Amino acid sequence: MKFLKQYRIILAVFLLVLILVLIRTISPGNFKYDAVKWAEPSATGSNILNEALLDAMTGKKLLVDLGREPVSDSRFGNITVRVDPGSILDKPNLKLIRKNRGPVVLYSEDISEVARIWMILSEMGVKDLYIPSGSADEK
Repeated sequence: MKFLKQYRIILAVFLLVLILVLIRTISPGNFKYDAVKWAEPSATGSNILNEALLDAMTGKKLLVDLGREPVSDSRFGNITVRVDPGSILDKPNLKLIRKNRGPVVLYSEDISEVARIWMILSEMGVKDLYIPSGSADEK
């Protein structure tokens, strides 16, 4: 017992650091470390969808509308969600995207905004993310 009293400050600091490391490791907001792997679909263009690929996809399609004007696209049915690009990382929005069982298509009039959101979400480990080629009005 005398041994523990002698080193109680060191043990307390060690336990505090250990708890902080565990919290950092377990927290859900971490980016995945292999950025090359997550950015590969962007380099190869496999994250870009045309109309034929979009129609051929199976599963529950989710269109995340990041634009200012609402999109009415009959190919998505009632599964269209409007999200402000600045709030895409809010917990309810991430939960909705992660829970979807099928492709998630990000749409906006500004393609650079869609590319930025796609990169952020893909680096966080979200799979089945796609960007439509052209706007919904052109299809």
